[in-house]
Amino acid sequence: MQKQICDQLISETEQSLQRMGLDLYEIMQRAPAVVEKWKRYYGPFLEVWNHASNREELTAFLLTGPDLSPEEMETVLTLIRTVPYLLRRSLQDAAKSLPPSPGGRPRELSPEQRKEICLQVGQLYGLGVELRDAQKRMARHYSVGLRTIQRAWQQRSKGKSGPI
Repeated sequence: MQKQICDQLISETEQSLQRMGLDLYEIMQRAPAVVEKWKRYYGPFLEVWNHASNREELTAFLLTGPDLSPEEMETVLTLIRTVPYLLRRSLQDAAKSLPPSPGGRPRELSPEQRKEICLQVGQLYGLGVELRDAQKRMARHYSVGLRTIQRAWQQRSKGKSGPI
């Protein structure tokens, strides 16, 4: 992995957790204890997960699995019944600390695609193809609107990576 990408991943993770009032490195220090606590459930959970593509398959798997004692069954049912409430409380607390959505339409083209489009439009224009026709070709090729290509072309010399 490139150092630049590595730094970006770490920074984004740190910032996302900071928005929720959390510290990445504090969480990572506590992670082993959480993993250890839930480790014994990982295997059975993974088996259920792998057989849960539909109700019939899940039922068939559970019928052939180990029998649970009445106490174990009651514990599982209690956990299943309380999960929605636990999730709701956790998600509400987390949602309150999150910033609002930045809004706007997501970018349709990556910076690399914008550079490639400008290069190809420039080459076509250099070969005598009308600018608008070259842009239309790129719009069809990348399955985006003509205006998206035109914005990429307009921003080529500004070095901008603005929204497209």
